[in-house]
Amino acid sequence: MLYYRLATIEDIDEIMIAVEDARELLKEEGNGQWQFGYPNRDDFINDIKNERLYVILDRLNNKEIASLFAISGYEESYHHLYEGKWKTDNEYLVIHRVAVKKKYRSQGYGKAVFEKAIEITKNKGIHSLRIDTHINNKLMIHLINLYGFEYCGKVVLPPNKDRVVFERIID
Repeated sequence: MLYYRLATIEDIDEIMIAVEDARELLKEEGNGQWQFGYPNRDDFINDIKNERLYVILDRLNNKEIASLFAISGYEESYHHLYEGKWKTDNEYLVIHRVAVKKKYRSQGYGKAVFEKAIEITKNKGIHSLRIDTHINNKLMIHLINLYGFEYCGKVVLPPNKDRVVFERIID
């Protein structure tokens, strides 16, 4: 079983290692996502202060951060969906800023992000979970599909970034 918890400010250096590893992987895959300063240290500090950033720990020692994700509520840019329609108009949570440290790739820590996000959504009594990503982020789209999310359309995130969006109804 994988242990997860809210991130603390003491985790920030380890968090940024995971983010840089993810940024490097996206670049290697020819994906421009995360290549121009977002997300940055201040974004993660803000997530920590607002208690919406979670870390998943190494299954062997429950100390080192293996992966991370943010989860939050209403997303302004999701209000203007184009080329599609959301599955529901109900309250929802959104998965943001997923990263896995390089040394933990292909060990289930990306899958754990989705499992924990679904668990958090259920525990809050919310029945909809959404996520967006770059159209070329094939690994993320694979995980999104693996966990039963359905394609819903596209949104534009500031400043003028098209993203594909997905939603999963949580029972």
